[in-house]
Amino acid sequence: MIKIFRKIRQNLIMENRTSKYFRYAIGEIVLVVIGILIALQINNWNEERLENNREKITMQNLNTEFQENLRDLDSINTILQRTILATETIFGKFKEENLQETEPIDSLLHHAIESPSWKPSEFVLNDLQNSGGLSKLNNTELKILLFNWSRFFKELQETMDQTEKTNINLIEYIREHGSLRNIDTQSDAFPYEPSQLQMDNALLLQKIQFENYIDDKLYVLKESEIAYTQAKILIQKILKETTIE
Repeated sequence: MIKIFRKIRQNLIMENRTSKYFRYAIGEIVLVVIGILIALQINNWNEERLENNREKITMQNLNTEFQENLRDLDSINTILQRTILATETIFGKFKEENLQETEPIDSLLHHAIESPSWKPSEFVLNDLQNSGGLSKLNNTELKILLFNWSRFFKELQETMDQTEKTNINLIEYIREHGSLRNIDTQSDAFPYEPSQLQMDNALLLQKIQFENYIDDKLYVLKESEIAYTQAKILIQKILKETTIE
């Protein structure tokens, strides 16, 4: 094609047909420009297609990660509700005069000293943030939700740390003033008999310090309950935005 254009140019020059040559030259330039524009447009289409494919993969990965987080949350929340119920029941027994309920107390303490801690995955989101891909998402609503999730996640970690701290304090107090062995026998994983020592965990219900530790634990558990509810709502919104029809 280039040889043909060159030959036409040479013929026009040799025939001294200057005006026709200039018209031809302009036409050739226009054709070249059009060719370049078409090539650029095709390249833009390819880039846009690749970008759409990358975003589609990102959406799928985010959806998978948050689906798994939601399943974990539901599982942990079941344990949390059991722990709250046991702790609330113990909390209500401090006003009772009859404290000779060793076995029920041991069973309640077995659940009360559980420390349900939810640790959602953030691998895909962290990778997206570190690579700068978060800012490239076309879905503005999703970007806002993911930003809110990152902020919420930091607050959640503080709540989880506080939950673990109150649980350690409670166990330490029981270790000093009660019988962990009697509590552990409530678990199927602990195949031993209760303690033969004269130690009744029901007596802990007469201790103001023990009541304070139970109060701390219950307070943080209720905070966790609120946080888990907020987390579920936020995750469901993220899943809605990352679901590809």
